[in-house]
Amino acid sequence: MKLLRRNTKAFEYLPWTGEETDLDEQGRHTGNYRPEYGEPVAKRGNISSPSGHTNQTFFGLDIRYTHTLVMAEDYEDIAESGIIRWQDKLYEIKAVRPSLNGMSAALKEMTASNAEVSGG
Repeated sequence: MKLLRRNTKAFEYLPWTGEETDLDEQGRHTGNYRPEYGEPVAKRGNISSPSGHTNQTFFGLDIRYTHTLVMAEDYEDIAESGIIRWQDKLYEIKAVRPSLNGMSAALKEMTASNAEVSGG
């Protein structure tokens, strides 16, 4: 029931496309890497509220996350290296676990220090 269209929320998925190095004033690489993301792709899925610990053992004990995303369709390109934009906030995908009829992903809200996104 939670994957009925009325129970899902719209979000944007930004796939990871690689890393880019910063350049100094002379045009030389500094060695500081920043992730690059592709264009946002509109998707729908069930995103849990930020409370509760029902799926903590499903993703493992070492993974800290704030929300759980569950999808039954159009999830094949979602990977742990991408990020999700939902409600004007960015969430990194900490873990992706397939299930019989879909997939579940652990999402962690990105802080201001690591929320700079290059690309899309």
